[in-house]
Amino acid sequence: MTASVPILARAAHRAAAVREMGRRRVASQLFGEMIVSEDSILEFPEGLFGFASCTRWVLVTAERPGWCWLHALDHPALAFLLADPFEAADDFSVELTPQDLAVLGAERATEVAVFAIVTLPVAEGHNMTMNLLGPVAIALPSRRGRQLVLGDARYGAKVPLAGAPSTRAQVLR
Repeated sequence: MTASVPILARAAHRAAAVREMGRRRVASQLFGEMIVSEDSILEFPEGLFGFASCTRWVLVTAERPGWCWLHALDHPALAFLLADPFEAADDFSVELTPQDLAVLGAERATEVAVFAIVTLPVAEGHNMTMNLLGPVAIALPSRRGRQLVLGDARYGAKVPLAGAPSTRAQVLR
């Protein structure tokens, strides 16, 4: 038992050193343990649809340009793949309301990045889809986010992604 005390002390010392540098350890089932900067943490005051209690997130770069993962800080298994909806749908547009801007802590729409949540295929031969009805808006200066509800009938919740890999293994490599 005396051998474990120095190990625990070293672990506690490393954790304290990480906190002092303004960083945080985040457990992830998808990426393993991550160390993220405190100033990279995003606040979603209303959560995401179906995940209202998940209010703190971090963006993790994906291998594909214009794509990233939105990973919950307090739930190691919860991460959403995000993509640029403007590249996938030529006619896609978002109009941010004054309420959207207030929740996001943004003064202008130009301060806000908009992403679509990508659904990964459940089986080989199926395509990835993106949700254009419920895009995610993030104001990077304030580090606040919000999932929007678009009422535009031109958009769907399962829009196929052209040219995207058709299997989960190809996406995660």
